Amino acid sequence: MCYSGENKYFSFRDGYCESLPDVIIGSAEATEFGRTVSRFFKRFSVGCNCFRNMHILYALCCGLSECGRDVYVCENTDLPSFRFGLPLLSADCGIFISGDDCLKISFFNTNGFPVAPDVLTAITKASPAPVAEKCGKMISATSFRSIYINNLADTFSGTGYSIPAGISCGNRSVRSLWLEFFSGEDDTLVFQISDDGQRVNAYSSRVGFISYEKLILAYSLKLSERGQAVYLPDNFHYVADFLNTDSPLKLKRFSPDGKIPSEVSAQRFLTDPLYMCIHLADNREDFIHTVKSLPQLASAKREITIDSIENIPCGKTILENDGRVIISRSGRNRVTLLAQAYSSETASELCSDWSEKLRRIGMHNNA
Repeated sequence: MCYSGENKYFSFRDGYCESLPDVIIGSAEATEFGRTVSRFFKRFSVGCNCFRNMHILYALCCGLSECGRDVYVCENTDLPSFRFGLPLLSADCGIFISGDDCLKISFFNTNGFPVAPDVLTAITKASPAPVAEKCGKMISATSFRSIYINNLADTFSGTGYSIPAGISCGNRSVRSLWLEFFSGEDDTLVFQISDDGQRVNAYSSRVGFISYEKLILAYSLKLSERGQAVYLPDNFHYVADFLNTDSPLKLKRFSPDGKIPSEVSAQRFLTDPLYMCIHLADNREDFIHTVKSLPQLASAKREITIDSIENIPCGKTILENDGRVIISRSGRNRVTLLAQAYSSETASELCSDWSEKLRRIGMHNNA
């Protein structure tokens, strides 16, 4: 996924939008934005991560309701719980509001995957819909946190005890969510979770650093051993394709920018890192053995500013002898490089080399 465009308030990319620099989003702007988004879906679930953004939450919901759309309102929830609740509400679109200095609004389809880039592009070009003769309903909904926790417990064979593992996360709400299942007091295995709870790395005293990609591969092998096919996005590390040949991994690729197949939506681990890590760490010996069996892999990501975006091969994958580089547009004059290789040193070198190549192309375009 990549840059989808801008309107007068927001820059859109990767399934979300952020307020533009020096643009202050108030209730009037949020209501107008809600009326614009109402053109693209019929039923919405809208949540926010803190009371600080409550005025944006209700203003955006008012805009949706004014245009005849029904809205489930989830006050003060966390993103993992919110994404879990989307299928239960049968909402066509989930909108999650977060951010302090910079407002961030994330968009999800009914199965919790980010909406496609073409939808975001259409939103950037759309105008607010007219007010409908009959307003839609605004329905107060639970945060889904307790329901989410109970559902996870039902899938976990070790219900009744905490899995020994340390938990590191800057978001107190997300950290407490993980501590429902992990002890938080084990230095030999530590999970490091992003503030929004959507990515996780791990550290083991026995195998060292375990990236999010390796955790996904480890869980994929776990599924394959049960005879299940595994679906991974096209931009997931290429080492998975070689694993497909040399191991029991039954791998299929899909494009995250198109319609998400039902088989992919059924794979909960792709949208729920906590679910994935509970089922990996429940049997630590099996988990460590699986991680040790995986080949070395590494990724490096870099965002650079380009003088001119013309002739930059955005949306392309460049194959090198020692890895591959995926180039995507991430802003009006910004490009994101994702380098994949077998070692972190090689991935970093690929990032550096291609950063210079693209800057030269951008300078030549501007000459």
